[in-house]
Amino acid sequence: MGEHKRNIAVRFFGGAGNYTDVLEDMCGYVLTEGPSEEALFEWIKANTRATSDDGIGNRLRFLGAIGLLEIDADRVRLTERGIQWLSETDPEILFDALTENVSGFETILESLLEGPKTDAELGAAIAADHSEFDWSDSAGPAQHRGWVQSLGYVERTDGTNALTDSGRRLARRVASGLPALERGDYYTQSELEAAFDTSFGSYIKGINPRTDDDGDLAYVIVKAREDGPYGDDLAGDEFTYIGEGVPAKGDQQLTPANAALVDHAEGAVAPVYFFYQPADEDRLRYDGLVDVVDAEYVADPDGERMVYRFTVAHLEVEDPAEFEALADSVSDDSSSDAGEDDEPDLTADEEEFTVTQRRVRSSAFAKRVKAAYDKRCAICGTSRESPAGTVDIEAAHVYPKRENGRDHVRNGLALCRLHHWAFDAGWLAVTDDYRVLVADRPDLEGYEEFVRLEGEELTVPADEEKRPHATFLAAHREMHGFESP
Repeated sequence: MGEHKRNIAVRFFGGAGNYTDVLEDMCGYVLTEGPSEEALFEWIKANTRATSDDGIGNRLRFLGAIGLLEIDADRVRLTERGIQWLSETDPEILFDALTENVSGFETILESLLEGPKTDAELGAAIAADHSEFDWSDSAGPAQHRGWVQSLGYVERTDGTNALTDSGRRLARRVASGLPALERGDYYTQSELEAAFDTSFGSYIKGINPRTDDDGDLAYVIVKAREDGPYGDDLAGDEFTYIGEGVPAKGDQQLTPANAALVDHAEGAVAPVYFFYQPADEDRLRYDGLVDVVDAEYVADPDGERMVYRFTVAHLEVEDPAEFEALADSVSDDSSSDAGEDDEPDLTADEEEFTVTQRRVRSSAFAKRVKAAYDKRCAICGTSRESPAGTVDIEAAHVYPKRENGRDHVRNGLALCRLHHWAFDAGWLAVTDDYRVLVADRPDLEGYEEFVRLEGEELTVPADEEKRPHATFLAAHREMHGFESP
């Protein structure tokens, strides 16, 4: 499958938007009756508007080509995949059958992520994505669209196609290239290598970071073994996980694997898949996506060496596409579109998100802000690093999080720990042209240290869309009693 994909899908019975209704009835008949090919032709004629044997045969051969039917003259059977789809009626099962055997379905979803499109525009997107074949059949886009519409991924209004909520979730996952695994299911190494399109070598190590084509962290696979050497405490929604490096090798080092989890603790935005391997199993149980909450470089319980100890929390987010959408929303929310003369909302609608979703967004906020400032303090320019490899740079909300301030890059500043505290406490504020203001409190200890910063210019990102917005800066000044300059 997939090596010689078809260029064009074949319509089914019932009209676009209703293919799966007729398909479900037909598959039920095939499963219960095991009909001959001739009997199935007669059933189709009796239950649809189809009259042409050639048309019926073409449609049945298409179902055979995508792996739903086995067709012999004396008997038609459902394949294992056909039985699975009939029993679960999960649209993704049928979508996978289509994408594995017909080009262009992924392109349609990814194209619609950009916005609604006509059939002709979808056809142009497929032609651009698949230059290896001549997309010349004008009916082709409609036949593709008819299937994704029937699966509930696309809705059509006045000749224009748009993604539904489920279609958008699937489109994001397709675009990410990441699989959606079933929590609690067991997977062999070969199954995981196929799902992630990667190789783990002779066995799956404890921490497996993977990068994208640009060298950025794409995802991390973390494994814990019941009989492992680290004594991980995995109980509860939040647990500890010891980094890479067995006791025989002494102190653990900041290897690329450990660094990936340290980065995640500092706010790296990439899905972390967590697996558990029981002592009596070769397979790994998928325990869902997790968030690395904290990273510490500490003495192990025996006090004989230093280890990386990570605090890890289970996430309720099941789909990596949803995880990435939540992370992207930090930089894509409405305030990013505000022009210089527009005032973004100071606060976010917290009721819109669950606790887990807010955690993902907060982590993404920290990552986006620190990356925008190259992990250096906007006020003093420092970037200190601890022995554990963690950087003493924090992502500060300009209009504070405690007041429901937005998780948005333009409501953020990268600051060292000292200046983060001073900014939040009201010692420091920032003018609209990014110069430091200092509270006029010479009677308090600390004034002499901070007053030296008065009028100093902040180091802000070159990209104006990542610099603090004047609305957030003004609100912070007002909150702490600074007069507008």
